[in-house]
Amino acid sequence: MLNVAKLKEVFPTDTFDVDTVLYQQGDESGDGFIIQQGQVELTSLVDGQEIMVATFYANEVFGIYKTLFDSDGRRFTATVKEKSIITRIPEQFLTDRINASDSFIIHCFRQWPNLEKQIRN
Repeated sequence: MLNVAKLKEVFPTDTFDVDTVLYQQGDESGDGFIIQQGQVELTSLVDGQEIMVATFYANEVFGIYKTLFDSDGRRFTATVKEKSIITRIPEQFLTDRINASDSFIIHCFRQWPNLEKQIRN
């Protein structure tokens, strides 16, 4: 099981105020984040309109989609909605861990977006 509290001893952990944007839709950065305390909201700009996609709370991980699925840019904007303590997991660490994984598992995960599209249609 993932020990979220211990990660803040290894990776950078900072406090963020309300309305801090951690990353924007289209950004090329691929760092992941774990909320130690607080709340972060993901939004997406669709046809000029901002749509709320998800809300994350303490002990939840977000921001790994770009690295996990090897996509070109961030799909969402992540904004702090209440004062938060957040641990940043560097993209290189995530990439190294993914590359060290079983190639079949990597293939299965990377097929997930295609399956998602098929289910929606």
